[in-house]
Amino acid sequence: MQWLKRFFSLPAIAAAMLTFCCTTAGAMTEADKFVGAWRLVSAEYRSDDGALIESPFGAEPEGMLMYDSFGNMSVQIAGKNRQRFAASDRLAGTGDEIKSAFESYTAYFGRYSVDERERIVTHSIRQALYPNGAGTDLRRFYNFADRKLTLRTPPFLLGGKTVIGVLLWDKIR
Repeated sequence: MQWLKRFFSLPAIAAAMLTFCCTTAGAMTEADKFVGAWRLVSAEYRSDDGALIESPFGAEPEGMLMYDSFGNMSVQIAGKNRQRFAASDRLAGTGDEIKSAFESYTAYFGRYSVDERERIVTHSIRQALYPNGAGTDLRRFYNFADRKLTLRTPPFLLGGKTVIGVLLWDKIR
């Protein structure tokens, strides 16, 4: 019976809990940090030399990015004060209304994978608002700091200019 008291002593229990907590916390990978829902804080587009270019989503973009533990992801980004259609029928928009709606919103979904060595997350797009995006892979350089995720794109063409996107996300769940 003496061995039982020694085994379940307060110091022994504390040491076991500390070992369990440290082992569990240390086992979290970079890929695990992606899982959850993220709110868009900012979306900046910069030129190759780092100069700020105005975002097509305006000064206060809104968005949500979601990653699950099974490798699925989706993202939606919009300008805060998007132009509304005059008609209540979404298929009855004028050419200008449809153009404005398309230019002020982006969305896609698919799968994701993480290369921790290169610090790159790849979004493999299954379907997208921009039809040419379906079936493509988007590589993003990532960085985590204080429950925030920064995703930086390689240079890409936007409105005839080469830009680099820098998106800051705040974890909400």
